[in-house]
Amino acid sequence: LRAPVLLRRPRDSLALIQPARLFFPAVLGTRQRIIAGVVGLGLGVGVPIVLSVALLASSGDLVFVIFPLPFLGLVWAIQGLAPTWFTLEERGVRIERRWLPRRLPYSAIRAVDRTPRPIGGLLALGLNGLFGSSGLRWNPQTGLHYLAITNTQDLVYLHTARGLVVISPSPPDEFVTELSARLARQQEDPA
Repeated sequence: LRAPVLLRRPRDSLALIQPARLFFPAVLGTRQRIIAGVVGLGLGVGVPIVLSVALLASSGDLVFVIFPLPFLGLVWAIQGLAPTWFTLEERGVRIERRWLPRRLPYSAIRAVDRTPRPIGGLLALGLNGLFGSSGLRWNPQTGLHYLAITNTQDLVYLHTARGLVVISPSPPDEFVTELSARLARQQEDPA
């Protein structure tokens, strides 16, 4: 058995195909890469380590060896909650994260589109910026919605029974085509 990634040709789709499952990566956008690199790695990792070495060298106190650990832990926790893949499974769309993955059953998804609309705003209960945005948001035009995005270019809007869910699979058009086909099959055969 060979890995589907290794068998891809240069012009093949980015979606990785397995029986009844399609994987779409959550690729960081340019802005998010800069934020993750400068803020996450530079300020969250580099500065505490350099400061720890400087404090250790100037004071000789070994307690400064553990100084960067809370900052490293925070960066590690934030990246664990960022979306990594969006999987079209047999029963629904799965938002893959290192921790706390979510599944949206096809029966709960009413429609899918790529029509741009305002997202984000007030009630930002979640993480913003470092490795994408995730969590609940409220916007006067869009209302209450859930974000699980890693870039702002590949947005896909899922209209669910509980409200709008915004995700960013790559490539988004292939994701919408495949999800629309699966939703049509679900409506034809709800069993």
